[in-house]
Amino acid sequence: MRLDEIREIVKARPFKAFEIHVDNGENYIIRHAENIFITPHLIITVDEQGKTIIIAPEAISALSFFDGQHK
Repeated sequence: MRLDEIREIVKARPFKAFEIHVDNGENYIIRHAENIFITPHLIITVDEQGKTIIIAPEAISALSFFDGQHK
C-alpha cells in the first residue's frame, strides 16, 4: 500500500472512517483524521483501547471504508 494513497483518504473532506487490514489478520479502525499520523516510513495510530499501533506500509493488505459495525 502506498502511503500517499492513505494520506489522500485521511485528507478527504468530509472525512470517512476507514479500516486498515494488515497481513497478520488484524484490523484497525480509523474513526478520525486526528487519530492517524503518517511518517515517510510508518503509520502510527491508536486503537479503540488507547494502545499505540505502529504499522509498516508493506504489512497493509487492504483498506476499506468503515460502516460502523464490526464484521
